[in-house]
Amino acid sequence: MATLTRKPTAERREEIVQAVLNIIGRQGLTSLTTSNLAKEVGVSTGAIFRHFATIDAILEQAVQHALEKIDATFPDAALPPLQRILELARNRVQVIGADPGLAWMLRSEQAYLTLPADAVRQLRQRVKRSKRYLLEAISEGAAQGDIRDDLAPEDLLVPILGTIHALIGMPGVHSGAGARHQTDSDRILKALLTMLAPPQTGRKRR
Repeated sequence: MATLTRKPTAERREEIVQAVLNIIGRQGLTSLTTSNLAKEVGVSTGAIFRHFATIDAILEQAVQHALEKIDATFPDAALPPLQRILELARNRVQVIGADPGLAWMLRSEQAYLTLPADAVRQLRQRVKRSKRYLLEAISEGAAQGDIRDDLAPEDLLVPILGTIHALIGMPGVHSGAGARHQTDSDRILKALLTMLAPPQTGRKRR
């Protein structure tokens, strides 16, 4: 174990929360034990519970950490619709792709079955907010002629979300593969924008 170093409470709590995400991301929730967590942080098991009363309290804080990161990925609602969609996709891939534990928390069915109830409620709220944000951008873009209007916004939402999830799950994204992954992401997002564009011929309104 690393030499114990006394740090400010806020800093140590943040380290514990990130350690939880690291363990879950690498090994899954079943590997999150007090001893593994203490080892990851480099403190005694007793030190963990000087900062959090229970494991559930740590998980609740980890969810708050995840929600703050997700909230920061929503682009300015004043941007043009296509730009909002593109930037949200890029932000999600960058933030969630860099943190496997965060990806588990936001995308795993196990998370919804095992996390504290209030944490699950908040995660579901962010999912709904994300869908609502994208639907509003799609509808606005269709009204302006920048996004195809021959398909319902709800139908276009499916490939947008699917593309984001596929990019997050691409090999190398969590390991920070660098320029190659960025090139692949840009290419796929460009294809998504092409798919969202109004048809060049035979355009029919819903």
